[in-house]
This record gives sequence, structure tokens and C-alpha cells, in this order.
Amino acid sequence: MASIMNNIMIASFILWALYTECLSVRFKVSSIPSVSVALGSDVVLPCTLTPEKNGEEMEIRWFKKIYQPYAHLYMNGKDDYTAQMPQFANRTELLKENITRGIFPLKIHKVTAQDSGEYHCYVESSHHHSMAAVQLQVTAVGTVPVISSITDGAVSCESRDWHPKPSLSWTDNEGNKINSSMMKVLRDENNLYYIISIIQQPSASNITCTVSNSINHSNDSRQIRGLEHSQTSRNTHSRVYVIGAGIILIFFGCICFLLRSLGDLQRKYGDIWDKHGALQRKYKALLATQPKPACCPIRQRREGARVQENAPGILKYILTHLWNIKWNPTHRSSFSSLTCWLIKRMLTAPFIRSLFTLPHRGKTSSMTSTVAVSASTLQEEFMSVTLYSGAILPQALPLGA
Repeated sequence: MASIMNNIMIASFILWALYTECLSVRFKVSSIPSVSVALGSDVVLPCTLTPEKNGEEMEIRWFKKIYQPYAHLYMNGKDDYTAQMPQFANRTELLKENITRGIFPLKIHKVTAQDSGEYHCYVESSHHHSMAAVQLQVTAVGTVPVISSITDGAVSCESRDWHPKPSLSWTDNEGNKINSSMMKVLRDENNLYYIISIIQQPSASNITCTVSNSINHSNDSRQIRGLEHSQTSRNTHSRVYVIGAGIILIFFGCICFLLRSLGDLQRKYGDIWDKHGALQRKYKALLATQPKPACCPIRQRREGARVQENAPGILKYILTHLWNIKWNPTHRSSFSSLTCWLIKRMLTAPFIRSLFTLPHRGKTSSMTSTVAVSASTLQEEFMSVTLYSGAILPQALPLGA
């Protein structure tokens, strides 16, 4: 009997030791139900072992919907990023300050809207494993709702950059709800929400559009009809003023350009008038240097003889001057008619005919007189033709050697 009692006591002691060992190996992972964080901020997701145990030699895995790829992994005493989700690259950190006490929260930097959702903290040792879940809610308060008239009798209200999904409501000045004829909620590429609603223009003096989400964040916008019309009128008047100012500036710019062009033309006209006066003075000086007509038969005979002797030089001078006259393409017809007229006068002049006629006896004096008169006449005609053609004779027509 005594031996049986001893065996029972030994067995009980062994069972108690095994139970105590099992209790020392088992642990529980705990966290909090949810965490809310503003978009773009940093967040810490808690994870704790109960009872306290050293987690340095354990596997600590944070993941969302599936086991792998994960949000963060700590294994074999170090962080492992080989199979990390791309959206968490360089943004996660396992806080290890209290890992020996079984506390190892996950820190996420610069939270985005895509980070929202349920996270699982899975802890595994060589003898046991456990897991806890925490809900991350990323909140973003969108823009102030904008109320605008889209058509006659219809008003719209829109707001963007909300998270989570928002709702929109209309109320009048007495707080009564106004039913919406159309409402749409869309999600953009950043997982943020855009909402728009349209109602028929109510009879109330003012209306209010309120946008809110499930985490008690809201934005509202009020529209007073009288102020709306005055604002629209001010906008219309502002546009008219801007257009009118632009037209006035263009008009004054054109006037300044025309005045400047007129000043340039006046200066050019003054220069041309000065050149014309200089040419007139030169012409008068040339006329003053011309020899006077013969006053007696003896002088006529002497001048005629000199002209007859220098006839080839006179013809050469005339032809050279005609050659040097600059031809203006815009006055082609005037120059051609002028040239034909000059050649005709030269060929029909008595002086030219006399150059090719041999003198007869008894007619020397009369021929000399005729030649002198013809030379003088030709000189005057040539001067007039030269001035008419635009070329100023540089010096008086030479009559002597």
C-alpha cells in the first residue's frame, strides 16, 4: 500500500513539473482593436507577449491579408526584407527597445491611404506560436465643398481627397434635408475619394452642403443666393474691365507707333529738303560760272574758232557725262525718252552738222559765227537736260584748251 502511494506521488510530481514547463513555454500575443492616423503621418501598431518573454530568438511577422509577402519580418535576430510588399519598402521599422520584455510594435512612416486595413502580428517560437490583429484606419479630411450652378435650376456640390469613403448631405436654411437627384463617389489613383452631388435649385434663401466620413470628420460649405448672384455679377464686371483695359492699351500702343513713324518720316523729309536746297545752291553757282554770250562779231569769231578747234573734246565730254548718268530702274521710261530726245537734239543741232561740213571760201566768218552760236545753244540745252535727268554737272562745259 505504501509503495502504491509513493508511485502516485511521484507521478503527480512529474505531471506538475510537465504542466509548469508547458505553462512556461506558452504565451499569448495581444494588441488593440484599431488605430487611427492622419494621412501622411507616422503610426505605431502595438504587439505584446503575455506573459512577458524575450522575443529576440523568435520569429515576428507583420502581414496584412496573406502570410507572404509581408509588411515586415524579424527572424534569426535580424530584419528580413526579401519578400516585403513593395508599398512598404523603406517605410517600416520594428521597434526593438523592449523586445526582451516581449514588446515589439511596428512603426510605419508616412502612412498612405493604401496602408489602411487589418494587420496581423504573428509570433512563433520553437515550441509555440500565437497571433493578434489590429485595424489601421487612415483618415483624410478632404477639400472644402464647392457649390456651383451648373444649369438653370440645378446646383452641384463637390469635394475631393477624402478617406475613408465620405457621405454628402444637403440642408436648407431651416435645417431641413434636401434630397439629391444625383450622387457619385469615385476613388482616384491614390485611393482617395471624390464625391459630387446635384440637386434642383431650392426655394430657400440659402443652402448648405456637408461632406463627412465615418470617423466623424466633416467639412461644410454654405451658399447664400444673393451673395452668389452678386459674386457672379462682380466676376462678369471684372472680365469686362480687363477686356476694356486691354483694348485701351492696344489703342494707345498703336497711336504711339504711328507718332513715332510720323516723326521718322518728318526727319527723312527734312533731310531730303536740305539736300534739295544744297543742289539748288550748286546749280546757281554753276550758272554764275557760265560765260556770257558774245557781244561783238570779233569776239564771236574768236570764240567760234576756239569751239571749232575743241569740238572733238566737247563731244567726248558730252558722251562721257551721258555714260556716267546713273540709270534708275524705276524711271526706265523717263530715262529712255530723255536719251532719245538728247540724241535727236544733238544730231539736228547746227553745231554738230557744222563739224562734218568742210568750210567754203568766203564763208569762214559766217560759219564760225554759226558754230559759236550752235555751241552756246548746245551747252544750254545740255545743261537743262542734265539737270532734268537728276545729274548735276560738276563744272561748266569747257570751251577752251
